Amino acid sequence: MRRLFAIAISLILLTSCAKDFYTIFGLDVDAPISAKLSGSRYEWDEELFSSSGGYYSEGNHPDLILHEDGGFTFEMGRSLVCEDGKDAYLSLYIEDEDSPYELNKVYSLIILGKSRASITFNELNETHTLPSGTTVSDYIAYRYEAVDGYIVFTKQEDSGTGYLLSGRFRFRGVSEDGDEIFVEKGTFTDCRV
Repeated sequence: MRRLFAIAISLILLTSCAKDFYTIFGLDVDAPISAKLSGSRYEWDEELFSSSGGYYSEGNHPDLILHEDGGFTFEMGRSLVCEDGKDAYLSLYIEDEDSPYELNKVYSLIILGKSRASITFNELNETHTLPSGTTVSDYIAYRYEAVDGYIVFTKQEDSGTGYLLSGRFRFRGVSEDGDEIFVEKGTFTDCRV
């Protein structure tokens, strides 16, 4: 009887959607976020930076709040890594009190003259030895604020008490010292909100 039960459960799991099965346990199998970066600081030419989702948490997945007055707030922050190990932190934030949230609508990443997107890189600077003999490394953060760009929400799928949200984005960012970076072909897929 136990063997028959185990076979039945195995068949159900094999034939059901893995995404739905993992949703029950609060895991996301595939929630990738990626973008191709081009810029002069590191001589990138469409270098792919990406990240896959893991356990659901505020730091891992976007947040979408629909306001009663028809506006919405969207926030996403994720660490992305490229093949050679360099990492970047991507941040997108929209608080739109007037426009309703809609699929396939282009939303600007510059709202009322303020940037709503950025990408930040940390670069190893100097290493110091403390009197105790411990070494400490300093990092320099290079933050590129969007000066133009957009985001489009392309798909929203019911998932338990929330949604799985997909979309695409792109922007041109400028650092404090005037260096430019292009964040292109940005996508996020099946991210839980």
